[in-house]
Amino acid sequence: MPRLLALALSLLFALSLSAQAAEGGDVKPVVAVLYFDNNTGKPSFDVLRKGFADMMVTDLAAVRQIQVVEREKLQKLLDELKLQKNEYFNPKTAQRIGQGIGAQFAVAGSLQAIDPALRIDIRLVEIATGKVLLAEKVTGKKNQLFDLQQQLVGRFVKALLPKLDQFPKPRSRAPDVDTLLSYSKGIDLVDQGKLQEASVQLASVVSQAPTFLLARERHEEILSRLKQAQERRAETLTDLDELLGQKAERFLQEKTLAGLDEKEGSTLLAWRIIRMQYLARKLRLHLSPKHPHIVMPGHEPQALALMQRWHEQAQAFVRESTEYVQRFTREANGVRFLPNTSMELSPEDEEHVRQAKYGPLRFDDEARITVAEALLMGQFEDGNERFVAGPSLSDLEPSVEEEGFRLLEEAVEDTSALTPQLREHRVRRALDLHGDALMRKGRTEEAIARWQRFLDLFPTSSQFNFISNKIKTALGVGSNAYDNSGATFAQQLETCDKNGILQGYSHEMSRRLLTRGYKAARELFVEVDTRCGESKELKSFLRSLLTTAAMSAANAGDCATFHELMTTRFLALHGSQSEIAGYLKNYVPQCKKEEPAAP
Repeated sequence: MPRLLALALSLLFALSLSAQAAEGGDVKPVVAVLYFDNNTGKPSFDVLRKGFADMMVTDLAAVRQIQVVEREKLQKLLDELKLQKNEYFNPKTAQRIGQGIGAQFAVAGSLQAIDPALRIDIRLVEIATGKVLLAEKVTGKKNQLFDLQQQLVGRFVKALLPKLDQFPKPRSRAPDVDTLLSYSKGIDLVDQGKLQEASVQLASVVSQAPTFLLARERHEEILSRLKQAQERRAETLTDLDELLGQKAERFLQEKTLAGLDEKEGSTLLAWRIIRMQYLARKLRLHLSPKHPHIVMPGHEPQALALMQRWHEQAQAFVRESTEYVQRFTREANGVRFLPNTSMELSPEDEEHVRQAKYGPLRFDDEARITVAEALLMGQFEDGNERFVAGPSLSDLEPSVEEEGFRLLEEAVEDTSALTPQLREHRVRRALDLHGDALMRKGRTEEAIARWQRFLDLFPTSSQFNFISNKIKTALGVGSNAYDNSGATFAQQLETCDKNGILQGYSHEMSRRLLTRGYKAARELFVEVDTRCGESKELKSFLRSLLTTAAMSAANAGDCATFHELMTTRFLALHGSQSEIAGYLKNYVPQCKKEEPAAP
């Protein structure tokens, strides 16, 4: 009876194909390529079944007269049926799987040996009857994998389409077993949903085997999927950002610390931190993506407004943090107990904070220093990340500079109740930052005075040598030549000292960009060119300095300056159009000009 049923199914299939052909339709046999069994006795080769199946699917699908079931569809069915460890070479198993994915034929096989010779057994199974239509084997060396696989493809196609004379050019091209094994590991990572790891794995395969076209195509597909996933995540995070930002704003408008107990007060501080991070994240959107992160051309009004709004929140944060500690610090038996330092939110809000990567939220007992660092140095916190925005608010508004320095002085003065170890830590952090901020603004002597103050207060500190070296660096005699040259660049420029200018140029470029904005790239080169452009020693290096300035401008989003410098002075310094084209193609493609439309 089962044989009669199988015969009937086979007859119906044949009649169906004949009817479609009579109607003039194209009849395409539907083929499923199953995973080849690993009979080598080496479990490490189990993953090869996926890569080999992917190769077979790719090359069979190139035959327009055959419809091939995608490997991903097969994987989905195997996951549902929990057939990962089954032997697919068994005709009954092949028949069951083929029926599940709507195939008429199944390609099954097994890897019988890898070393010293490669042997692959194959079968072509008719799904309706379970009949084996083709059973053969191929053998050869490991490095002949592609040739052997192409023999298999040819035999399968000939069995399905005996009248087909010409086969399409193969696209898989795996050079050897080891490469296919690496590729298979990448495909397996994709099936596990580990796209980032898969991308790294396949990138390595492509690098080692550039002609392996299938690996290259799969890598490009994964990069596309990663990009789409990142875009979806960005949309989700944007929605969460807005939700948290608006909720923080409403909470802070409705509540004041004066009417809250300790637990409620910690919640208010948490929402204040969220609001500050929300504004910092918004500011980040107006900065150039490459270091140093400069406000992009045309974004100055938005960036300034966000810095000012952040500043308002930061002022409130300093006041509230100070009041919170004063109100809720307790003393018992001469011991001070600080208030609750955990930031308390509802479980739902905590989950939103986690998803939006704002956390972990924590009480900042050095709020004055944290705020001063943002105002003076442009350093902000965005969840667990920190980023620098230039120019800082103090670079744009002189009154803010005074406020930042005042906060640091207050932080130093308000350390009398701390333990000696905590006092040293806080004083060092405040005075070190104070000196850095002064150096950033070119006020070297005042910076040295702040660092020396720390050395005088804590002559036995473990940080003594570190701070002492900062003073030496400011004077140009520190342990790092690059930092020395940056600190003394102004003096080197006065005398057109070639070595000093060349060593300190990029350091000075970064400092000026962070304090003056994207226009500083052009200004610095023009200043060097004007002062020292005719210097015999420096003249041959001007083109290199100009390129640094042009690239810095481009990375800051100022493509207009890039083109101005490169099409005028660069060419005058014997640069070429081909060099400019190379920079645009390889380093700053965002500055490519659109080709005029054809008439």
